Amino acid sequence: MKKLISNIDWILMMRLVMGGSMVIIGYQSNDYIPAVAGGFFIIYSIIGAKYKIGCGYNSGCGIPTRSTYNNPSSKEEIEFTEIK
Repeated sequence: MKKLISNIDWILMMRLVMGGSMVIIGYQSNDYIPAVAGGFFIIYSIIGAKYKIGCGYNSGCGIPTRSTYNNPSSKEEIEFTEIK
């Protein structure tokens, strides 16, 4: 049982549940906008799980790392212009 639970991709599972619920709600209410958005989200979640992209797959959700912007080796000085 532990091996089965450890092999489940929980991020994919949550994304599929959310997308599936959007498709079901859209179908029940005869509204195509949530159904299409849910279908898109399901496709995105499957592609994201295959290539391990997006939030939850150690990518940081698009948040840049500290070393990307705060490079201590660059000693560029900022020039200030005084406005009078």
